[in-house]
Amino acid sequence: MRDFFFSNWSRPLRRHLVGPLEIRLLRAEDLDALVTFASERLVVSASFLRRQLRERWGLEPTERRGAAAGALDSKGRLHGFAWVDSYRQEGLPLDGVWVRSLVVAPQARRMGVATQLLECLLEESHRQGEPSVQADVDEDNAASLKTFEGLGFRLATEALTRRTNEAWDAAGRSKRLVVLERASAP
Repeated sequence: MRDFFFSNWSRPLRRHLVGPLEIRLLRAEDLDALVTFASERLVVSASFLRRQLRERWGLEPTERRGAAAGALDSKGRLHGFAWVDSYRQEGLPLDGVWVRSLVVAPQARRMGVATQLLECLLEESHRQGEPSVQADVDEDNAASLKTFEGLGFRLATEALTRRTNEAWDAAGRSKRLVVLERASAP
């Protein structure tokens, strides 16, 4: 039953139940929806996201560094979330902006939400003057890899892939990552 509910066959029913979703950059007034979504779906702490939204992503667009995007329903509930930012703020020796998280609630999967979230973040990264965006994806996450590749992300150089995996290994993560990159310009 669970496989049916989250399959392509159930997409029309799920679209009806979820309703239309607005994909946009998150703002300070989205904090409650973000904290609720984070408590249900993310491994990142709500306090970290609260600080990020207030200090980095929610500022005036001319001052913003990094960005967060959400898929919000008509009641303001998040059904998808993604953000780009630097890993330097956590002390990882990786330059540039990275897709730091991409999560879509099960009921909204296979409805183009992940692609739209990434497109929104790529556009904002370009607006902020970032020449490229990187992503690190668990090598066994076929759905995410397909989504990124569909948006024109390509395998990063072996040197960047090695540096990224070494940085994460030193931080305590043991799963191998595939590193992808693409120009932020459309």
